Amino acid sequence: MAIYKPTLNFLNTVRIETKYSKSYVLDPRDALFLSTVKDVEPTIITEVSDLLGLGFTTTDKMYKKVSDTLAQGGINTITIYGVDTVANSTMTPELIMAAYEDNAMAINYTILIIDDVDTVAKATPWSTAFKPLTDSKHLFLQLNKVANTIEEINQFKLDSNIDNLTIFVSDNNQNIDNVDSITWARVRNRDLGSYIVHSTEVRGVRKPDFTKTEQVNLKDMGLNFISNPIRGKFHIQNGLASNEQPTELNLYKLWELWTLQERLTRLQIEKDKIPMNDSGFAMIEGTIKGVIFTAANMGIAKTVNGDPFGTEVRTDDNNNSVSYLLGEVELQFPSEEDIRNADFKFRYFHTLLDGIRHVDVSGYISQTGELIIGGEQ
Repeated sequence: MAIYKPTLNFLNTVRIETKYSKSYVLDPRDALFLSTVKDVEPTIITEVSDLLGLGFTTTDKMYKKVSDTLAQGGINTITIYGVDTVANSTMTPELIMAAYEDNAMAINYTILIIDDVDTVAKATPWSTAFKPLTDSKHLFLQLNKVANTIEEINQFKLDSNIDNLTIFVSDNNQNIDNVDSITWARVRNRDLGSYIVHSTEVRGVRKPDFTKTEQVNLKDMGLNFISNPIRGKFHIQNGLASNEQPTELNLYKLWELWTLQERLTRLQIEKDKIPMNDSGFAMIEGTIKGVIFTAANMGIAKTVNGDPFGTEVRTDDNNNSVSYLLGEVELQFPSEEDIRNADFKFRYFHTLLDGIRHVDVSGYISQTGELIIGGEQ
């Protein structure tokens, strides 16, 4: 058996002792597998058989999800947590997530995968809980066409309409070929800036039981499912979040927010006092730009001659040359109140590789350790 309780040495990640602590994730695709049918302390497993030692059986939905995940290859560890929502009927999604964060053994995660939320009725409270978490978490939900109609699933997607929820549709209610955990496994073991969820190839699955009409409807609705366009080849169709934007765009943004939070917090700790003058502004500006240059090196941010803040000249429909600023960092000149509180307010944006979409982030940093980062694409 290879079960590990999280420790600093095992994780080998940066720990910064502030209220933003735990340990910073290095990748926004790190996931937490949540059971809603068993109480389980945060535990890292390396084999599906490890679940047996935690009280699961081979017929449990969690067992099947983990088995499908590991079968894709490239995944070495999975973090498991559980709350028995039958025995603890008052535990709402918000309370479950808060209980996890308060657990001393909790590990930071961004993507949440749940074992037993397969109907619209069960999914709706989770979508509501994730709506205010757009700058920190992303929810993968798998609904099936047996317990729900495709039209009901689509209406749920339309009602949710948030960029941090990706809805997957399964052709069965037996948790065979779990498209949510399979998709996570396939995108997690590739470089962050080198993939798109749409057309991601998946392995070891059977031909899905969708009619041609159902496949057309799922595709047109922007729902995510396993498609079989060529005999013996299977891939994820659409790859969209519930707001119909590519799922990876939100993951890119989350990576930037986590990285920026880590680096700005490091800056505060290392410098102790950031002066409220041009020197302090230069420190913060340099930190923000460093994150964006890292994003460019990872294949996320668009550049002109290697500069994500450069100006790109394009030709419009009328054959006119138009200049586009790819990115910019703005630091707000402090008011008298800001000077007294030693507050730095900032905003930045940059262009993604497609040349159309942007990441736009605003934030606030203080010398008291308070750091609030938020923004939208």
